[in-house]
Amino acid sequence: MTHSRYTLPYLYGRSVIQLMFKLRLNYALVSSTLLLGGFFSNNLVGFDGKYIALMLGFFFANVFGFVVNDFFDALSDRKDDEKKVRNLFCSSKTRLLGKVMLYASLGLSLFFGGIVSYPVLLFIVLLNILAFSYSAPPIKLRDRLYWDWIFVFLWKGVIIFAGYYHFFGINMSAINPFMYGTMGIVLLVSLVSQISNQIRDFEVDKKTNSNNTVQYLGFKTALVIKRTSLVIFYAFSLIFCFLLGLYITIPLILLNFSLYIFINPGRYRYIVEYANIWIIVILLERFMIHLNSWFIAIIWTVAVIWIIAMGRIALMRMKRLKLL
Repeated sequence: MTHSRYTLPYLYGRSVIQLMFKLRLNYALVSSTLLLGGFFSNNLVGFDGKYIALMLGFFFANVFGFVVNDFFDALSDRKDDEKKVRNLFCSSKTRLLGKVMLYASLGLSLFFGGIVSYPVLLFIVLLNILAFSYSAPPIKLRDRLYWDWIFVFLWKGVIIFAGYYHFFGINMSAINPFMYGTMGIVLLVSLVSQISNQIRDFEVDKKTNSNNTVQYLGFKTALVIKRTSLVIFYAFSLIFCFLLGLYITIPLILLNFSLYIFINPGRYRYIVEYANIWIIVILLERFMIHLNSWFIAIIWTVAVIWIIAMGRIALMRMKRLKLL
């Protein structure tokens, strides 16, 4: 009786936040919100059933991408204490939950995609195929030179394009420099995150004979590429906001960059997560700063809650790493 009494909390984590981190639902949510670019750019057409289904479909596709990666990485993740705790498939006590999340996320992504439209369903099918190809042998893009980095552009690019397609159809002439600029910002920060993860796992990946790009290039070379990419990312973002008159976002970018400068460079991978805050602010400042209605008020409220939540998550991680 005593054993069963304490097994359930262990299975599902000590809190909702801990379970969310294990399943990477926070990252899935961040990736899914890339669809907001098309929503805001289309002059805030308003929420309806199909739009909610669109968000849910891509959210579950993102969840599937993370869970299927854990499924195929379980054997190697058991060799690392941190990964072993995070990966649900590494423990017999949580493996069932992992399988439920795997099949449920796949099925729900297809279900909600089908509700929206046939093209959106095809986009989600493509994402699921990419996720499977990234992790599953014999393709396993994550172990192929440069393809593990190219995958990031394909993954995020499909999501952003799907959002534009849903709101603009095949008439892509509606795309403007703002859309291309925001896409560039998202793809750059995604690339930096991918390199950061591979640098973080460098020793573990070496033990498991991983063939990702950072292993091929070497730790020092990868670190130089990462730092160079970060500088390009911040410089591009600042120039973009200055040229488009997004003066509210500029101080947030400078604050984010100052954290990168003053914090121990060996631990700054979490600092980039603050970009999730000001990337949303860019959309708000561009399309909503001069608008007034009850609907806009709701969007602003949701956005503020989102910003506080993302800031809180980044702050928790910084405290855990004793950066503050």
